Amino acid sequence: MRGNPSKKSKKLKARQINQSGRVINYADRAVNRLHERYERMIHAGKPRNVAIIAVARELACFIWGMENGKIA
Repeated sequence: MRGNPSKKSKKLKARQINQSGRVINYADRAVNRLHERYERMIHAGKPRNVAIIAVARELACFIWGMENGKIA
């Protein structure tokens, strides 16, 4: 995976202007956690598609948590 997951583009910053700080923090933690999980699985020798599916499943959990107010 290329780039730095914690560096935000101008477009992303513009989209986040009207969001609450809790939501932005939750999304940032999700991005970092998912990036680390993907990298860890790839370096462990897992096939790329297996790593992508695992990250997608965890992303679904983050989205579910946001929709249900489970933001910590």
